[in-house]
Amino acid sequence: MQKPFAGIAILLLGSGLAWAGLAESGWAQDTALWGTRGISPLSVRQGLLGSCYFHATIAALAKATPGTLRNAIRRTPNGSYKVHFFSGPDEAVYQSDVDYGRAHGYDRSDGAWVAVLMRAYAQRALRKSLVDAIQKSDLIPVFIRPMAISWLDGSDELLVAYDRAIRTVVHQDGSMDQYALKQNLATELHAKGVPSSEAQALVGFLDEKGFFATLAHTVQENGEVFGAYKSLGQGGIPQRVMEAFLGQGNTGSTNDYQKTIDQLQRFRSGGVAMVSGTKPAPPNQQIASESWWVASHCYTLLGYNDAAQTVTLRNPWGERPSPGGVFTLPLSVYLNGFESYMFSQ
Repeated sequence: MQKPFAGIAILLLGSGLAWAGLAESGWAQDTALWGTRGISPLSVRQGLLGSCYFHATIAALAKATPGTLRNAIRRTPNGSYKVHFFSGPDEAVYQSDVDYGRAHGYDRSDGAWVAVLMRAYAQRALRKSLVDAIQKSDLIPVFIRPMAISWLDGSDELLVAYDRAIRTVVHQDGSMDQYALKQNLATELHAKGVPSSEAQALVGFLDEKGFFATLAHTVQENGEVFGAYKSLGQGGIPQRVMEAFLGQGNTGSTNDYQKTIDQLQRFRSGGVAMVSGTKPAPPNQQIASESWWVASHCYTLLGYNDAAQTVTLRNPWGERPSPGGVFTLPLSVYLNGFESYMFSQ
């Protein structure tokens, strides 16, 4: 085990020095990246995946703090992207992976910026999972673990290889076949130029039950951003997306009337991102017949009118209802049809 990890350390050092020598690219206002509207909640459109939790939250952040998302993405001289989160290493996103996601219907937003954030968020979840798996591993010697974690914290190649390998083997329910993942990971590591000895050691980790189980759990929880076509209501948690970009997120229940009103009033004051999730079943036939209603679905809050007692929301599908998925509900209908809300402060 020592020899492969020695090689990994050398690979990491070389990658780090190469990156340090690159000049940071300037902000180019190109429509391919930013679309025709730029960072706007109306630009965000969920694709074929059940990723409402991610898209609705990104739209909420685009409304409340667009500068956070704009500053999170920077181009690199080689045409790829670096995405910055509130904590942890920046994640590398390659144009080919963005194109893959767009071509396969992962995202239909105006501009590629949401797809870039989606891929980076998936890799961030992977990185945290792999570090956790190494720390819990009985296979990896204690003296090797700091080196392995250090390499993970500084490596783009491994995360991209894992991301691509998972996307090719993940099932519709978010589960994975361990053997297929091993084969595809070996192929991706080879394609990324990782020396065979290091690649063999990294693929070998997947043979340990605990290591694979930790990774599989992460993919199961965040399956949609890896391409799992899971049903609505089985997806990730908007609070985690907020935490990734802002460092904190909170949740509340519409069953608590006064706390919900207090939060809506704070939201109305501005600077607060807020999303809300519908109940798993319509509370009455009237709501069930409404064009906006989707069970266990996440919506972006766009406005609250205290005087009129109305809440304006947006379906991240960008439709239902048309145009744009934007609709306004009486406060009483909102409280009756939604069961929870997540907010940034």
